[in-house]
Amino acid sequence: MTPIVFGGRFGWLHVGQGSRGVVLCNPFGHEEAWGHKAMRYLAEELSRRDIPVLRFDYLATGDSVGIDHESDRLDDFVADIGAAVERLRHETGVTKVTLCGLRLGATLAALASHHPLVDSLALLAPVMNGRHYLRELTALRKTWVENLPLDVRARQIDSPFHVLGQVYSEAFRSRLSGIDLGRSMKSHSAMPKRVFVADIRTGASQSLCVALRDRGVDVQTESFDDYFEFMQETASSTLPEKTLKRTAQWIARGVIEDEQSDHMPGRTRKASRPSMSDDAIIETPEAIERPVIFGAAGLFGILCEPRDRLAGGPVIVITNTAGSVHQGDSRLSVRLAREMAQRGIASLRFDARGIGDSPARSPDGTLDTTASIHAESTIEDVGTAGAWLKRKGYDNVVAFGICSGAYSALRASLVEPAIAAVIAVNLQRFYIPERLTLQELRNQRRNTMARLGPAILKPQKWWLVLSGQRGLKPIVKAFVSNAAARLQSQMLGVTRRKAVQSRGGNESLTDPHSVVHALERKGVRTLLVYGAGDEGLDQLNAHFGRHGKKLSRTTRVKAAVCGDVDHALYDTRALASVIALSETFIHDLQPKSVPVVEAMAPLGVSQQL
Repeated sequence: MTPIVFGGRFGWLHVGQGSRGVVLCNPFGHEEAWGHKAMRYLAEELSRRDIPVLRFDYLATGDSVGIDHESDRLDDFVADIGAAVERLRHETGVTKVTLCGLRLGATLAALASHHPLVDSLALLAPVMNGRHYLRELTALRKTWVENLPLDVRARQIDSPFHVLGQVYSEAFRSRLSGIDLGRSMKSHSAMPKRVFVADIRTGASQSLCVALRDRGVDVQTESFDDYFEFMQETASSTLPEKTLKRTAQWIARGVIEDEQSDHMPGRTRKASRPSMSDDAIIETPEAIERPVIFGAAGLFGILCEPRDRLAGGPVIVITNTAGSVHQGDSRLSVRLAREMAQRGIASLRFDARGIGDSPARSPDGTLDTTASIHAESTIEDVGTAGAWLKRKGYDNVVAFGICSGAYSALRASLVEPAIAAVIAVNLQRFYIPERLTLQELRNQRRNTMARLGPAILKPQKWWLVLSGQRGLKPIVKAFVSNAAARLQSQMLGVTRRKAVQSRGGNESLTDPHSVVHALERKGVRTLLVYGAGDEGLDQLNAHFGRHGKKLSRTTRVKAAVCGDVDHALYDTRALASVIALSETFIHDLQPKSVPVVEAMAPLGVSQQL
């Protein structure tokens, strides 16, 4: 697969020799990150069948140019699909195109099917009714707000309306509310010959199917049985292989029908590692962005450099959060990178192995069906990214991450000499055994002081214990563990620090004190940022006093607690607060640099492939 840029849109071209190609149409908002692995899997599945595929980001989404919350973009998204069809024809010479979309992307694909090359559609869980879709988004936002810590919840406002980090303008919501896909297709200017629909619920697309069949379209419907295990946050999502394989088979049957006269057996390919294209450059008002491949594993990332780049200067490594692609949830990492570029700070947002657009962890190239969010390989990859940037001449490499990304950033800084500083946002634990499952970690988080403290005063919570619905032993264990940590914090002093220093090595870095002492020894400037009431504060408070006040005794490691910061920085004000803290922290790392004298090479491709 090869990254390409056309008209400011970033995309991936997956090779194939057939005369029929496929354009994949992404879902929107938080579902874009949630659905990324499925779209890549489907592209590779089709490419193995020798079908050329283009998957891409609409303007103002993903890695493409544009600001993601500007006005109504519905018609623009449809136009983007038309531009993608033309680009696929230009690159591969295809004469027929299947549009395949997921969720809102499926709806957009149907609306874009009037393009003369498009003769078939594959619609996965299409949004049939805009009002219902907006109600789902509103309910999701309400659930998110209700689960925020009280301090952060009290600061929430309804405008601008955002859902898990994606802002929806009033104009865009107005257009979305008018969507009725069945009615629209009744009067559509051109009809595809074949349509495949995978429904979440039986009969969900009935009005669409009736409209299509009335106009002579061959419609096949299937049940999207694995949808609900799939369409959720990336840490918990399971790849819907069954539905994706059926979709690929349906598209491939269309290829066979196109080429009935060709009696040659169908060709298959192995999944390929990413390769580069010289013209794949993303130009924004504040930065020049280049796709890069680096390291022995062939990791993929986007290097974002300010237009007025400074020689040397600092650079941020933006890590993956859980299993989310390098763009971040609802494009958060892209916004962070471009905001920092406005402030003269470069960044690399990249994918670790098994995540996003980097190669799989498995040697045979098989994608993981579920994310492994605290894998040692992820920590190694963050270190690889830091070392690569250091070799490119950056003075200070700063690893940045949120939640699990904060963990991989922090742990990488302990072993990679190139990483000079860390910004860890809502770090949950200073050490997490790789063998610990996500469910086990969540069970531990149920018994944090942030949750148990307020629950003590609620009779209904005690009733759960007395009735046997909630075990008492884990609760007692949590209180004892917290008390022991606080006692240890009081007793630890110079003797403990010397003991840690004498042992050395990463094997001893399993408790918060040993981690902090190691950061001090190594000289890693560290900023621990927490939202008020975040569960990660539980360990910080237990070991270093309320809000980490005892870290004032250290020279390199500091903590900041912000009242307006939610756990994942979904609130736009939370991201703004973290950007402000990060800018100050990074500019304090080094003296002013001088402007660049020589231009960079057009591509930052590592020679160590």
